[in-house]
Amino acid sequence: MSNLYAFLSKHILKNVGNKTVLVTIDFYSDVSATVHGLQSIFQEQEMTENVHNSDGHGYLATFVGKNGRFAILRMHSHGLVTFDLQCLEGDDVAQVDNLLNALEKKLKALLDGNIQRIKRLPVLIRGSDVDRYWPTADGRLMEYDIDEVVYEKDSAYQNIKILHSRQFGNILILNGDVNLAESDLPYTQAIMGSGKEHYAGKEVLILGGGDGGILHEAVKLKPKMITMLVIDGCRKHMRKTCGNVLDNLKGDCYEVLVQDCVPVLKKFAEQGRTFDYVINDLTAVPISTAPEEDSTWEFLRLILDLSIRVLRPGGKYFTQGNCVNLTDALSEYEKLLGRLSCKVDFSKEVVCVPSYMELWVFYTIWKK
Repeated sequence: MSNLYAFLSKHILKNVGNKTVLVTIDFYSDVSATVHGLQSIFQEQEMTENVHNSDGHGYLATFVGKNGRFAILRMHSHGLVTFDLQCLEGDDVAQVDNLLNALEKKLKALLDGNIQRIKRLPVLIRGSDVDRYWPTADGRLMEYDIDEVVYEKDSAYQNIKILHSRQFGNILILNGDVNLAESDLPYTQAIMGSGKEHYAGKEVLILGGGDGGILHEAVKLKPKMITMLVIDGCRKHMRKTCGNVLDNLKGDCYEVLVQDCVPVLKKFAEQGRTFDYVINDLTAVPISTAPEEDSTWEFLRLILDLSIRVLRPGGKYFTQGNCVNLTDALSEYEKLLGRLSCKVDFSKEVVCVPSYMELWVFYTIWKK
């Protein structure tokens, strides 16, 4: 007896899309008999079969239809069966669904009720003008309800995209990573201390945060002065996040410096300038501890050391971590906190950030 897992997939090519059925089956049936039983369905659809040599690893065939459909059927010797169907945009959706339904029904009949599990996945659209698929930090693919490319440009430092989601509003994407959406006030609140801090009359330093969300929320709390260091700003297409705070680089209680933060932090440290709060929104903790990420880890350590140097006694440093599932990376970051130039302590909070569709870790750090 073996376990058979069957995928039936539909890709609509807009080039392309995808629908997938996952079936788990316990069966004694001969693979060739199962294949023979399915062939009549492909013949009815006028799809031509081409069997490929799989070197003893089960059965592999492709099917081509006159209407541009292309399908791959594979039965692995260890029990996995996959069926992937690609069709062009404008294809008859009802007809395609009927094909998948017929395959599913035929499999159930051929295997005499031994199917344990069946799952049809949603359509995947490939080659669309609007890219709706973006990965989570831990590598899971998410489909967003994105319907418009609002803005896209390469700055001197990074690729900037702003895409509109019907659910999350405009989403800022930097170098392929979902950065912040207009729905993501929980992110901004968490990286500012989740409402537990008293900013009135205090001096605040913001590193990064070009979406303007932190500055917008911090100004409301009546601080003495906010200094913000940023390389790129987004004041036009993220208005629900930043309001009008980025319309001017100076306000009654804030100043935005469009500069690399490292030399400015070094200058502040040399001058003895200090802050009650430092909020680092530059980058998340790297997802990997591999050697190729060494430069990012070194950058994090440098920013941490410089930030702690400009932090007043009793002051706090806020930053994001990463997805809760990246336990190795988060553990490495916490070890890094123990290797700074001065001793620090920390606490952390886990928050659900709407557009991330995953739980996110935030850190509060202070001098011992």
